[in-house]
Amino acid sequence: MAVRHPRGLTSRPPRHFCSRLRPIAVAGATEHPHPTLIGDIMTSTIAGRTVLITGAAERAGRVFARRFAAAGAAVVVNHWKQAELAEETVELIRSAGGEAIAVEADVSNTADARRLVDQAAAWRGDVSVLIHNASSLRAKEFEDVTEDDFDASFGINIRGPFFLSQAAAAVMKKQGHGRIIALVGNSTNEAWPNLIPHGLSKTALIRLMEQLAVALSPTVQCNAVAPTQFFRSDDGTNDALRRYRGEPLVDGDTYRVGTRYEFRNGDADDVAETLLFLSTCSPYLNGTVIRLDGGKALY
Repeated sequence: MAVRHPRGLTSRPPRHFCSRLRPIAVAGATEHPHPTLIGDIMTSTIAGRTVLITGAAERAGRVFARRFAAAGAAVVVNHWKQAELAEETVELIRSAGGEAIAVEADVSNTADARRLVDQAAAWRGDVSVLIHNASSLRAKEFEDVTEDDFDASFGINIRGPFFLSQAAAAVMKKQGHGRIIALVGNSTNEAWPNLIPHGLSKTALIRLMEQLAVALSPTVQCNAVAPTQFFRSDDGTNDALRRYRGEPLVDGDTYRVGTRYEFRNGDADDVAETLLFLSTCSPYLNGTVIRLDGGKALY
């Protein structure tokens, strides 16, 4: 039975992200039927939409970019001074039949951040998903942290996402929909004594997503993903600490808690699947932090 909403719209409240989206002009996009199978939902709802991923030239960011492109999204591969790697990512996507462009921008610079969103929006007419993946990670003991180290962490991990979100939100409000997702990691709920500025800035990023979930509601949904360690971005600096905790040093390896319980360490594909889910799921999921650790935090 149809219901009348406060704004005078008569419809049944939509259950899927795709049914919430207002039609937008996207070059080359094709219409997809409303999904009837769970396995079809991700491809059906993200296809033809523009996804902007910061720090997507290599490592986990490259995996995310390729997974979104495989699901039909048009991907903006952001990088800073990694032109060759970014073009490699773009070529990998295009050779597989996907769409992608590379845009160089220092996300910690407000003018660059705004230009990045402008270029992404100009490419195909929309910015449907913004993923804050770029990160600064300088491993140092507390006593050795400099102002430059501190500013680098907060510049890339919080100032950048703040003004990128501000610019993207303007586009998303105009088009009538959008998703903003932040990668925050396990340094937000665990003690990493030689990554203190990183942990502080990522914790602030969680609060930013929570605040924006309210400030941008109901048009834009904002969530965060907190995966356990993967891709060893610290280049082995914290291996001794990981050995002490009984954690594996290789992506996908298993590790034991006590004498009986075995867990698989996460990898970038685990995170990519979660990002795809948050990009397409019910808009009622908003302001949430998804802990992606295989159950590790329970022990």
